[in-house]
Amino acid sequence: MIGIGYQIEKINTQKYEALLLQKYLLDGRKIFTWMAVSSAEELAGKLKTLNLVTMDPQQPKRFIIRQPHTFGLFEIFEAPNGDYVMHIRYIDEDLYLRDTALGEAQKEEWMLSYLVLADIIVLAVIFFIIIRMLSPLHAIASSMRQFANKDYRSRSDVRSHDEIGEVARTYNEMAQTIENLIRSREALLRDIGHELRTPISRGLFALENIESSNAKEVIKRSLAQLDQLTQELLEIERFQATDTLNVQPFSAQTLVLEALSKLQLADESAIQIELKSNFSVTGDLKYLSLALKNLLDNALKYTDQLPITLEVTLNKINVYNHGEPLKKEFEHLLTPFTREEDSRTMQGFGLGLNIVSKIVNKHNFALEHAYEAGFHRFSIIM
Repeated sequence: MIGIGYQIEKINTQKYEALLLQKYLLDGRKIFTWMAVSSAEELAGKLKTLNLVTMDPQQPKRFIIRQPHTFGLFEIFEAPNGDYVMHIRYIDEDLYLRDTALGEAQKEEWMLSYLVLADIIVLAVIFFIIIRMLSPLHAIASSMRQFANKDYRSRSDVRSHDEIGEVARTYNEMAQTIENLIRSREALLRDIGHELRTPISRGLFALENIESSNAKEVIKRSLAQLDQLTQELLEIERFQATDTLNVQPFSAQTLVLEALSKLQLADESAIQIELKSNFSVTGDLKYLSLALKNLLDNALKYTDQLPITLEVTLNKINVYNHGEPLKKEFEHLLTPFTREEDSRTMQGFGLGLNIVSKIVNKHNFALEHAYEAGFHRFSIIM
């Protein structure tokens, strides 16, 4: 609208100056003749017929035309006050004249520019009114972001009675429902996990008093797997319930040693370690070592030849194991209880990579997978 207003004013000015120039040139010829043959009173009467009025001498701001005459000078210029003035000098007499009719016409043409300006003002007022009406949406969006970042108590404080207020109330109700579901799920998992530990331990203890048999081994293995599942579920729940990590600096070598101690290998030759860089890591040693331990455990379970390789390079830890390529996308294996179809008979519940992914993401690190020359490479990029 500002651009349109500027162009309209420019066009009006050019149009007005063209009309004024044409009229002043015609009038100027007549006035030179009148000044030569008419008295002062006759000249004043004739000037009125042309809608011209005399003015005090004016200082030119901008010349539109300036022509010398045989007996004087003819000029049209814009005065500092915005008037377009015709200056005629005949011998030693000067006349400064202004056309009143064209001045009124110019005001009418410029009225459109004023209307455009008024339109701009109205649009600006409407804009600020809309901004004020929509500003509560920013508060609602901020509350939603906090809720998405696991601040489940986040609610919107918007109390208006319009549609935006209805959105805020609906969000608050939805957030309360989701919070209740999350809290109940967390409590249920904790309760189930803790309550299962006791009967599992009792069952394993009771099995020691039963004579050896195939059935005993099956039951023992099933109870051990159930105990492992319970531990992994509790570990996931504890990690998700952790609002802050115990962040501290430590070396990559410390992380590797901590992960290997959790793995409790029967045969240490099953893992080949290549420590090419001992860089510094800033994070939670407990959870990062658990993530690396799960990567190693996953590689040991699914490799078809030993040893697997643990490689430490600058800001990256790689785990290599030999095997067939994945049949699905790597991201599919990061979801809980997801495994390859041909690995159903192996131990595990498909939670290992899910735990690794959660820990890595919470540290703002990256987990990557690649398959090259028959080897899977799982990388934690720090």
